[in-house]
Amino acid sequence: MKNLTEGLELLYRLIESLPDGIIVYDLEGKVTLLNKIVLSQFNLKGKTSEYLEQPVRNIISSKEIDAKISKSISKGRFNFKVDHVKVGNLYLDVVGKKILDGTILICHDVTLRVEGENHTLKNLIKGQELERKRLAREIHDGVGPNLSSIRLGLDAIAKKVAEEPLKERINTISTNISEVAKEIREVSHDLMPSSILDFGIKSALDGLISRVSLSANVTFETDINITDEDPHLSSAQALNIYRIIQEAVHNGLKHGKADVFTLKINREDDNVHMLIADNGKGSNSELKSGIGLENMQARAQSMNGGLDVKDLGTGGYEVTVWLPITNENIA
Repeated sequence: MKNLTEGLELLYRLIESLPDGIIVYDLEGKVTLLNKIVLSQFNLKGKTSEYLEQPVRNIISSKEIDAKISKSISKGRFNFKVDHVKVGNLYLDVVGKKILDGTILICHDVTLRVEGENHTLKNLIKGQELERKRLAREIHDGVGPNLSSIRLGLDAIAKKVAEEPLKERINTISTNISEVAKEIREVSHDLMPSSILDFGIKSALDGLISRVSLSANVTFETDINITDEDPHLSSAQALNIYRIIQEAVHNGLKHGKADVFTLKINREDDNVHMLIADNGKGSNSELKSGIGLENMQARAQSMNGGLDVKDLGTGGYEVTVWLPITNENIA
């Protein structure tokens, strides 16, 4: 008995000395052991002894981790892992491992690594947007005016041409140039939607919806509860929201040939929740492995948020995004 007691005390001291949070729970999901690190990771008050014999799901303040634990208990125990889950102000990598009479959770704090990655992503996206802005300016100030000058020159020549067939050809070329100039203006606007800076995110999204509806003959069902004057939403954050929606719509048109989109945006306290869904009819296998999805995920991650894609089963898909909007994120 003495050896058993000493062995348990040694085990407790060992677990307390570990830098990771440790939770052990039995086959019914009741906590049999945890260390102090867990209390700080999950913002729990009191002593570790107060949480013994409690359901582990009462301790875990994360839907993602809770879902894994619940499934593991109800479906038969299995090993699992949840990467980069946000718990309060921390990011944790959580591993669940089967042991003899239960499961052990190992919660490793990866906040510094994730924040470093997010900072790198922010800088990368900032560089991309600067290049987009440069290209948009070159198109707007260079190519656009040059095409207009060429069209005006052709129109002047057409007025002086007596031969009707030649005049008709010149007019046709002039019309084609006008169409090209219009498309270039649209490309320029997509590269850098100035309306975000001039008016705000709501106006920019209204413009995007209007342009896509007219050019692609699609319908939008919208519920956008966000304003142009949100004091906690920086221009960089607004631009990321715009780009995610822009990419999601582009993917729906390209991969699913969608003609109906649903767009919902809700601002709740310090978070923005978005849903973009479509009625696409093709395969979205390209979407799941494409650069577009990677770009959307990178933008969400750069803002310390998250993004999920759900296959609706008929070729359409649903993108859900959640982004924290706080003063500390404004840059």
